[in-house]
Amino acid sequence: MKQSLLSLAILTLLLGSCSQPGQDTAIPADAAGQRTMLDAKRQQLLTLKKEIADLEDLLGNQAGANSEEEAKVVTTTLLEATTFRRFTEIQGNVEPVKKNNISSETGGRIIRLNVKEGDSVTKGQLLASVDMEPLHKQIEELETSLQLAADVFERQKRLWDQKIGSEIQYLQAKNNKERLEKSLDGLRAQLKKANIYAPISGAIEGLTVELGDIAPPGMPIMQLINTRDLKIVADVPERYVGTVRNGDKVKIQVPTLNTEQTETIRMVGRVVHPSNRTFHIETSLNNRGGEFKPNLLALVHIEDYKEENALVVSVDLVQQEVGGKEFVYIAEQTESGKIARKVYVKTGESYDNQIVILEGLKAGDEVVQKGARSLSENDLLDIKSEING
Repeated sequence: MKQSLLSLAILTLLLGSCSQPGQDTAIPADAAGQRTMLDAKRQQLLTLKKEIADLEDLLGNQAGANSEEEAKVVTTTLLEATTFRRFTEIQGNVEPVKKNNISSETGGRIIRLNVKEGDSVTKGQLLASVDMEPLHKQIEELETSLQLAADVFERQKRLWDQKIGSEIQYLQAKNNKERLEKSLDGLRAQLKKANIYAPISGAIEGLTVELGDIAPPGMPIMQLINTRDLKIVADVPERYVGTVRNGDKVKIQVPTLNTEQTETIRMVGRVVHPSNRTFHIETSLNNRGGEFKPNLLALVHIEDYKEENALVVSVDLVQQEVGGKEFVYIAEQTESGKIARKVYVKTGESYDNQIVILEGLKAGDEVVQKGARSLSENDLLDIKSEING
């Protein structure tokens, strides 16, 4: 209590010295005067902060020497070497691995349409049929011609076997029959193309025709997407060319669904696009639950820095003096118990509220966690819980 009263009294005197009674504190009307006054106030503030810091150190040393001081309740952790990883966030999209444009090979009028937009279909399912009436008529005509050609060939063959007639007549009859057979086989093969089947299982998207419409040959009339087998596609800035490789593990987040999973990069583009200076990557995506859909926004977290055997603490444990020097409080064992010891540190890379300590701490140091912000040098500590690691 005496220490608190003494601290308050000294602080009051310092505050009073910055603003004496009767001192003119009116703000000048002109800009030059205002700037001059602002510079003076800033200088006063810096001086005051330094004096407060000096007094806190002085009072802290006195408090440490006072065996009757009330201990500060804190928690600590034993510092251990670990692997520090930093990630960068890249925006990507969910896309299907397989996406087929469905078209009619022969073209014609749509006489059967068995699906609509959004339908789920299985591989081999009949999707649509086109009118092949002209082809049917050609086949009927060829079948009639083939019957005649086959009859002529049989007659010529019997005569030729009896050495009657000429060889050329026999060969012409044979050639005519075989030519018609091949033409008929070709038309029948074309007839099978009247039916359009699903090449994969998936969902119907982008249906562009209706019953009765003409389907041009080779032009897409619908799109079939496999919504179960999906991937993540993203464009990565070129500065990560030497960092991102096939087989690397990445963290995938889909904000809309509030999901997160670890996946593998399975394709890294070999070309940097000149327009936006990025290269293409693709990752796998586990969609066993079926909740992901194509074109969802995804965030790809790529590891761009890694340090083995790093000493890492929470960012909020690193404090800063008025002069800019960084420090961390550790618990140090003394004859009267554990006290707070200020250790100046040099920090390195940081990510996700974690920062690497390059100098000042060592493995095994007992770093103060909760309550560190209210400590002063040599404060007696009451450690309520100690958490290893």
